[in-house]
Amino acid sequence: MADNLHFELVSPERLLRSGDVHMVVVPGAEGDFGVLAGH
Repeated sequence: MADNLHFELVSPERLLRSGDVHMVVVPGAEGDFGVLAGH
């Protein structure tokens, strides 16, 4: 299995989500982009 990232989504008030993920996809000015472990 591929390496995983430890991901935390945090708001100013609290931690919303925490866990290991394979990939994180976030919106950007030029479109969505993904982040993989080791990149």
